[in-house]
Amino acid sequence: MAFVALSMIELVHSINVRTEGSIFKVGIFKNKYLLGALAIGAVLQIIVVSVPSIAPIFGAVPLNATQWTTTMLIAISPIFIMELQKKLNEVKFGRVVYNMQNK
Repeated sequence: MAFVALSMIELVHSINVRTEGSIFKVGIFKNKYLLGALAIGAVLQIIVVSVPSIAPIFGAVPLNATQWTTTMLIAISPIFIMELQKKLNEVKFGRVVYNMQNK
């Protein structure tokens, strides 16, 4: 479960770090290549865990529905955490902090 959570969290987090502003303002579906890479990565991760002949190679076991739900909730948590951080930075500093063009 930790293996899946860590790899999924990185895949989801890649959407969040592609822009300094809110991903909800920019749009999640603007970057088709990133979404394709995320989808491929997620499918490969699911295959590694779910296919009985492949899972032992990685030392993985199939997850039940509760574990998948928990893992997906953990995986999407960086979106909300980073959006909150971006908003706090905007309020505190009056601008986007991480934008290198605003130096």
